[in-house]
Formats: sequence, C-alpha cells, structure tokens
Amino acid sequence: MTDAQIPPQSKEAHILLASAGSGGGGGGGGGDAHKASVRPWTTASGVAGELHQGMDSAVRDLGHAHDGIKTGTAGFASAAALSGILGGWEARLGAVRAACQHLDGALKEAGVKFGENEAAVKASFEGAGTKSKIDDYSRAR
Repeated sequence: MTDAQIPPQSKEAHILLASAGSGGGGGGGGGDAHKASVRPWTTASGVAGELHQGMDSAVRDLGHAHDGIKTGTAGFASAAALSGILGGWEARLGAVRAACQHLDGALKEAGVKFGENEAAVKASFEGAGTKSKIDDYSRAR
C-alpha cells in the first residue's frame, strides 16, 4: 500500500513489523505495514459506553414490565416462574452492563496511553541530534 492509499486518519502512526517486510527483519512477508492510531480505541470505548447505557435501559425496562405481576397473579404457579426468570435475566443483563462499563473505561485509558506513547516517541525522535543520526543510518543502508 502506498502513502497515497492510506487514509489520512490512519497516517497517525505507521509501524513496519519486522516479520512483515522484506527490509531485513528476518520475515518473509510481503512488506505489509501495521497501521495504528488512537481512533479505534476511542471508537471502541464509545461503543462499549453505548452498550452499557443500552443494558442499563434493558434492565430497567425488564423490571418495569414485571411491575404488578405478583399482585395480579397471586397464587398462580406462573407468577413464581416469571419471578425466577426475571431474576436470571436481571443477573445476566447486569453482568453484560458491568462488562461494558469496564470496557468503556479500559478502552478509553488504552487510547489515552497510546496517544501519550506516540507523542513521547515522536518527541524522542525529534530530540537533539536523533533525527540526523536516523537520516545518516538510512542513507548508509
């Protein structure tokens, strides 16, 4: 893939894996590069946050749907069965809700750390004399 084919949002970081290229990394790959950016982390975090909110609504709606069942169906065996089913679904949906909430935070944190790491690496290469040393090395190859 040439630079012209890489979408602008993907140009934030362009990493060539040693095993993917023919640049002497020992691998026999076809020269494909691994492209990484902050965007997938923040996008995934947003999706997890939306799922958390959706599960929160689902648990509330499920509870409201069962309001009044015990008073209107007292003595029926089906009322006890419905109550047991409700508890099971509340537990399942609650577990999914908690997992989505955890993922939202964890993915957000990963995106922040990724961005901070990218900035630090970029700054280290732009530091005193590093760029010229890299350029000298590239020309020597």
